Amino acid sequence: MEMEPKLLRRHLEEQIVALVPLEESWLQETRCDFLNGRTEEDYLQENGWTSNDLELHLRRPEALRRFAHQRFAPGLEERFLASKGSRDLVIYSLLRVKDYALARELWIRLEEDETTFAEAARAFGEGPEADRQGVIGPIPIGALQPALLQDILRGLKAGELSPPIGLGEWQILLRLEKLTPTRLDDQVREQMIQESLDQFLDERVMKIRAGEGDSLDPFHYDHES
Repeated sequence: MEMEPKLLRRHLEEQIVALVPLEESWLQETRCDFLNGRTEEDYLQENGWTSNDLELHLRRPEALRRFAHQRFAPGLEERFLASKGSRDLVIYSLLRVKDYALARELWIRLEEDETTFAEAARAFGEGPEADRQGVIGPIPIGALQPALLQDILRGLKAGELSPPIGLGEWQILLRLEKLTPTRLDDQVREQMIQESLDQFLDERVMKIRAGEGDSLDPFHYDHES
């Protein structure tokens, strides 16, 4: 059962691959690059593959890429704007302890440059970030939970330290190191399209496993686009 979602995902991918035509010239060039001077017969024998296995291996990445671009590229700019900066990359320092008095003492010592954040995190930090001297990132700021952390970091200037913040059993000190706004460049476009494809396929896998496969629309690919 642990393998079932992966097998279903692979089956769905193969359905998409069968829909997307690829130019023979592209396939030949890709095959030559992949074999890198080896004969196809030798490669198949070495790896225990069939010709169909090799064909699917060559086709899958490009077919999925073309399918995803056709389905998810439209409206990408609007989705990026709607994310409201959640993809901005943040580097920050974090120190957490359970004692408020200690947290406040460390905050004062840091503000007065009596110690460095790395020294304080290494000596007093009670979370796994202490092993990294408190530094976390770069990561998308939208990935931080609870969302209060995002708000606090956005309210800081680079190098600025927050007073102790109570979160559950923890007292947390935060310092913003760097916040880099993300632009909608080619890399981010590809990442967003891939994320959309992953979500699309994962949702279909979940519905199939829940017995709702008959309600799903069949895959569609416009050969003319």
